[in-house]
Amino acid sequence: MKTLTLITVLLSANLMFGQVGIGTTTPDTDLHVAGDVLVQDSFKTASLGTVSSSDEDFKLVTRTTNSTPVGEITVLDVNSLSVAPVNVVDYQFTNIHLDNLSDVNLQYDANNYVVGVANFRYVGDAIDKATIGGTKTIGTFVVRTFVSGGSWHLEIQNRDLDLNVGDSLDYYVTLIIYNKSFFRNMPSINTDLGGSNTGIASSVPNLY
Repeated sequence: MKTLTLITVLLSANLMFGQVGIGTTTPDTDLHVAGDVLVQDSFKTASLGTVSSSDEDFKLVTRTTNSTPVGEITVLDVNSLSVAPVNVVDYQFTNIHLDNLSDVNLQYDANNYVVGVANFRYVGDAIDKATIGGTKTIGTFVVRTFVSGGSWHLEIQNRDLDLNVGDSLDYYVTLIIYNKSFFRNMPSINTDLGGSNTGIASSVPNLY
């Protein structure tokens, strides 16, 4: 009889202390918080389980930096985002004046996104070499994105030379659009190589 009583007490203790509820009297898991969670120091987890290709409907837990005070834990529902964390968009530009795609407003808000360039292709007539200052040159060809007026813009052109009249070309480019919610802008690093083609970057950004 004593043995049975001890087993009953142990089982009851396991049920009582196996799950903890904050803001709820009926916890569904080991720790069930009904309300907001604030983490003001570090947020640590053990190793995460493997996610298979068939797993669906999971969400990301993130720690916000704009809460008062900082550290509120919230759920990021990727299904509610109008733009995913990383997006790839293919563009084709045709009927270009000479070769000068000097400023195209891509209309991506610079406060929310970072836009990069990949997989550029130039299809069409070639730009002839020219003599500038006594030297044969192919000019200065530029492919870049830049911020102007609060949005991202695109420049693709030869800044020194143009196509011959009657020639034509198309530009194909892939833009990679990053949602700034998942990235942060690091300060620029300037390195003087002193005329050499090898060297070491002058500093390393703090990534932590």
